[in-house]
Amino acid sequence: MTFSTLFNSKLSKKTTIRTGLLLENYTLKADIETRDRQQDTDGDGYADLVQIVNNDGNYNIVQPFAQGQFRLTEKLTFNAGVHGQYFSINKEFVVEPRTALSYAFNSSNTINFGYGIHHQSVPAPILFLNEFVNGNQVQTNKNLDLVQSQHYVLGYDVRLARKWRGKVEVYYQDISKAAVEAFPSSYSSLTEGADFGYSIDKTSLLSKGKGHNQGVEFTIEKFFSEGYYALFTTSLFESKYKGSDNIERNSPFNNGYVINLLGGKEFKIGKDKKNVFSIDTKFTTAGGRYYTPVDLAASNNAGYEIKDDANAFSKQYDPYLRLDVKFGIKFNSKTKKRFHQFYIDFQNVTNHTNVFTREYNRLTNSINQKDQIGFSPDFGYKFQF
Repeated sequence: MTFSTLFNSKLSKKTTIRTGLLLENYTLKADIETRDRQQDTDGDGYADLVQIVNNDGNYNIVQPFAQGQFRLTEKLTFNAGVHGQYFSINKEFVVEPRTALSYAFNSSNTINFGYGIHHQSVPAPILFLNEFVNGNQVQTNKNLDLVQSQHYVLGYDVRLARKWRGKVEVYYQDISKAAVEAFPSSYSSLTEGADFGYSIDKTSLLSKGKGHNQGVEFTIEKFFSEGYYALFTTSLFESKYKGSDNIERNSPFNNGYVINLLGGKEFKIGKDKKNVFSIDTKFTTAGGRYYTPVDLAASNNAGYEIKDDANAFSKQYDPYLRLDVKFGIKFNSKTKKRFHQFYIDFQNVTNHTNVFTREYNRLTNSINQKDQIGFSPDFGYKFQF
């Protein structure tokens, strides 16, 4: 449940202030049991069924903020503010100053700089993991600090032509207080969620992990006009982290590059030219995701997957590539107050094989590769009145 409120006031032609409050209440009921990686203490031939998460309660995130925009001159604009965040699980309150400065050389060229501090909790599935302490189950991660990130951004906007815009942005993010293990290891909470799952055995963690992201982004955009639009974006970046062993490694998100190209064209059809036929396309390619290889010998001995954590995120999947093409037709009423729309979307038209994951198969004692969906058509109908 979310509650938000804000107050906005224009004090003068050059000064605007805004204050507000965001309150979020989360209710979490989870009861998760597993036999994965558990011992057979009762000797029945099966791994014990152990409860790893048992939670029935709620928590709050409270975020007050205040900010102001000041037109120092006709060309120079200064934004400054402070954002607060209270996390009820660990009862931590943090203050996050943020500021930005932009200078417009003329109506077509603007340069801007921004700095801000941001915080985020460790993922909830990690916070509520159980650990046996003196025979009792204890959630030993609940008091982890909020992960902190300092953001630095330098950007340049240019109006290339009518309805055309270009943008270049350079950024650096310095991350601290990530969750790591108490003994030297490659684990960090910054790597969680990369494979769409979460660890089940990372308990008694400490808020001592570090990481950084840095890169440059390029954008060229043609806003929709004259029946067509286009968007080209490129991001070149690096994403690294350190576990408690203090060794810098690739994060699973260190793809290196992402390129997107979108475009679309509308054609007016019919006797009165009130109906529309459209073609849209999207092309995406990116560097492969980094992953931790499976220790096949150790997995065969244990009977379940064991990763080679000493070489965490040392391997990289093949590059990602996907091309989609969509065709649509829209029938408008004479008053254009109603319309029928049909479309067919051909996804991954090249049927390119994109890797989803490689994991241990305990039935065959081998490593299997799972791929993402290949060519897939989708269609739909929409009626609006």
